[in-house]
Amino acid sequence: MKLTPLVGVLSLLLACAATHAAPLKIYGMESKPISFLNGSRPDGFAVELARAIQDRLGQRDPINIVPWARANTVAVAEPGVMLLAIGRTVERERRMHFVGPIFYTRVTAFAAKGKPAEWQKQNVDLRQLRAGARRGSLFVALPRAQGYKVQDETNTSETAAKMLMNHRFDLWFDGEELYADALRLAGYREADVEIVFRLDLIEVHFAFSNGTPDATIKAWDNALREMKRDGSFGKIYRKWLPPHQLPADAALSH
Repeated sequence: MKLTPLVGVLSLLLACAATHAAPLKIYGMESKPISFLNGSRPDGFAVELARAIQDRLGQRDPINIVPWARANTVAVAEPGVMLLAIGRTVERERRMHFVGPIFYTRVTAFAAKGKPAEWQKQNVDLRQLRAGARRGSLFVALPRAQGYKVQDETNTSETAAKMLMNHRFDLWFDGEELYADALRLAGYREADVEIVFRLDLIEVHFAFSNGTPDATIKAWDNALREMKRDGSFGKIYRKWLPPHQLPADAALSH
């Protein structure tokens, strides 16, 4: 209990340091409901959460929605870059610093309605089917590592949904929090596809490029932890995502 005032002072000092640090370049991708352009305005779960943390830290760095490949390239090459939502892997830990988790994503294979039943009757090897997913994402890397033929990479989940429904490939790998909005944007319904199988459950974090000041990263980490403790994280989370993807260290507010 005696440490509580000290913890508060340290958090305040980190926040002050972050406020006066060099500006962050903050990027999200078109990936509704996590981050997307609502008209010309960035919106979504990760956007709202990042803005709430900025309010606590007294920051106003702009958030930009750009293609994932561009954001990832900049984050590898430059310091002071923050990505709003990225799956945490061992390989990425070598070139980024993670704050979170902010939610979990399930890497899932989707197919056009009725196709899985046909494949089962024909005894089709699913690993030999042509597959597609969003370029540079875990939805490409993870299935490939497990032997699936992800040959088509798209800029957005919406494009992948269109290609699946136009029979450009047979399996579409994406996150279960993303596919419904992608289908709607592509002009289809959730009922037009079905889940074929699920792969791993992956933690999704904020990520900071190498060279970003430690004080900035620690300030964001402390602010996120405080939001998880005081229920404000849960309030934002419940607005955008289903309960089963909630991080274990957070509670939903009521």
